[in-house]
Parts: sequence; structure tokens; C-alpha cells
Amino acid sequence: MEGSRNGTMKEWQAISVRMLATTPTGDVSIGAGAGSRALPGGSGSGPTLTYGPYLDSVRRFLLRRSGASLFAALSAHLGRPVGLKEIERIDIRSEKHGAFYHVARVDVHLLEAAVSFAVNVAAGELARITLTRECRLLRRLARRIPSPHLPRVYSQGSMRHGEGHEEPLELGLAVGEWFTDYHEFHLGRLQGERRAGLLLWDSATGHRALNDIQISSLYRQGARILSEYYDWNSFRQIYPWHHGAGDFVARVEGDVVDLRLITVRGYDPVVGYRTRKMAGKMLALLLFFLHLTLQMRLDRIDGVGELAWAEGTILEDVTRGFLEAVSGKDGAPSPPALLEILCVFSEDEWRQVLAEVLEVYTFSPEELELIHRHGEVHLQQLRQTLPSLPR
Repeated sequence: MEGSRNGTMKEWQAISVRMLATTPTGDVSIGAGAGSRALPGGSGSGPTLTYGPYLDSVRRFLLRRSGASLFAALSAHLGRPVGLKEIERIDIRSEKHGAFYHVARVDVHLLEAAVSFAVNVAAGELARITLTRECRLLRRLARRIPSPHLPRVYSQGSMRHGEGHEEPLELGLAVGEWFTDYHEFHLGRLQGERRAGLLLWDSATGHRALNDIQISSLYRQGARILSEYYDWNSFRQIYPWHHGAGDFVARVEGDVVDLRLITVRGYDPVVGYRTRKMAGKMLALLLFFLHLTLQMRLDRIDGVGELAWAEGTILEDVTRGFLEAVSGKDGAPSPPALLEILCVFSEDEWRQVLAEVLEVYTFSPEELELIHRHGEVHLQQLRQTLPSLPR
């Protein structure tokens, strides 16, 4: 049955597989033997890879064992079995290069549609361990909270980087959901603008500034997604996360915004204590909330530049998203009751909570400097915002 559905060797050879690199000037065709140009990557991404062998490793991973990984992804995505005869062409693109993974986009052109997947590629032991852990967490969270906010993982395995290496590199690979027409967004400056604004990195039309309605929706949805996965009883939460790393992507059509979180690096309690008492649970939730309001403001100019602080009135949006997701679930207080509790904190009490946040959450020296510079105003804005929200 498998051989019939997945085709013969001759049928596989008839499928066109293109390997490409995405550049600012368009796609560049890459051959399997093009090994002279190294891929960019962060310090955690491990050994240096080159374009040709890297993309060829992705190709061989998808097509080995009669395309088992490819068909698993297609069938899970479409909700039905897919046969080889439906595939017209496969494009494998080198898309992104982060601190731990290289990300390829695989476009499978079927007779009646095109389906895209993300293939995260990890080189080096730390990156492979990170990928394995992330895949486990994504599957676990998908079972716990069925939601479209996180990418689905379809298959996972390993593959050698190219052929004929004196010291072969073992790569970890995971095939997951690609969010089509979703793009990164970062604080940045359009040409001629002096002040940084929130820009959507639309790959089709270029960077474009988001308006106040779109920005409000982005921050509200981001807070709601992270709060949705906060566990009131165990204090587990998605952490760490950072706008500067492009952890969120958005699809923006007019004023309609849809947000996705594309990575889960960890899902553990941040506070070190265990308690079943309401007071302890409230303190842990309060720390989560204040950290959420601070972290939402932190980004990097153009994603890779200087650390930046998001100005403006985003606290109402973050608080609304937080209340919508957290309140009332698993025994947590209702939205009016939780808001009432937040409103009674004095200025000094908020300062004490901030000091605790800076102790239990991890910030870089650069981030700490920025928080210390803006922290007082942030707390003042928070105390002004909370009483204005409807109960």
C-alpha cells in the first residue's frame, strides 16, 4: 500500500525539486554542489553550513523512505491521504537563520493547491537538544490547549549535512507548520522618519508602518496568547520569548490582524516556590502580568539593531489580553475580581513587585538598563490604566 501511494523510484525522479535561496532581489537557484557560500547564523547555531549541502540535506530528509516525512506532513495538514501523483513540483528555500536554527520553507505544488511547510534545521549538539525539546513542548501544548496559535509539528529526525565530508555533520530536522502570509514585525524607522514605529516585514510589499488600530490588536493578541498558556496552578508559562527574536508573526489585512507564536523555547515555572494557597498563586500571577507588560515593550530596531522600548499606550491592550485569557480558568479570579485586586496596589507595592520581577526573570544588562530608565513611568502608566478598564 505504501509503495503504491508513495510511488516508484522512476515516478519520484520525474518530480521537479528546486533548491533556492531567498534574497532581497529575488530567488537564487542553488545546486547541491554549491558549497562555497556559508549560511549566516547566530552563535548557538553550531558548525557552519553551506547553502548547497544544507538545502540538499533538507531535500533528502523529506524524500527518503519514499517521502515518509513529506507525506506525513501533507496528510496531517490537509486531513487526508496524499499520493505522489498529486505532486507537481517541490521548492525548497533557505529563508531564515537564527541563533539556534536555520529555517527552510518547503512549497509543495499539488495539482489543485500549494502547501507550505517550515523545516527547522539544527547543527551542533546544543541546537539539536533545543530542537528536540521544542518539538516535545509544541506537541505537549497542542494536546493540552488545542489552538491555532502555535505551529504544528509533523515529523522530526536527523540527516547528514551533504555527502563526502571528512567529518560528517549530523543535523536535527523538524517539519512543521508554515504560517503563510504571516510576517515578522519590529520597531524600526521608515526612510525619512526620525521616530521608530512598529513595522510589518511584508516579504511581498516591503516594510510598512502599522496604524494604531493594528498595533493595539497585535499587543492585545500577543498578551492573550501568552496568558492562555499560563498555568494558574503550576505557574508554568511560555518563557523565554522576545519580540527582538521574531517570536511572533502577524497577518495584517486592513485593520484585521491575526497573530501567531512560532516558537516555544521553554515551558516551566519561573518562580521557585510551590503552593496551593490563593495568596501564593496570586503573587505568581502578578509577577507574570508585570513581566508581560515589560517584555511586550522590549524589541530591537529592525530586529537586530539596538534594544528599543515601545512607547505609547500599549498597557491597556496588554492588560485586556491578559484578563481575557487568564481570568476565571482553573480557579483563577474572574476578570472583575482580578482587576479589582490589581487596582488596590499602591505605588510602593508595585515597585516591590517590579523588584521581584527583576529577580526571578532573566534580563540582559542592556534590558535592565532600559527597564530602570523607563520603569517608574511604566508603573505610573499602569496604575492610571487599570482603574479605567471596564469591570
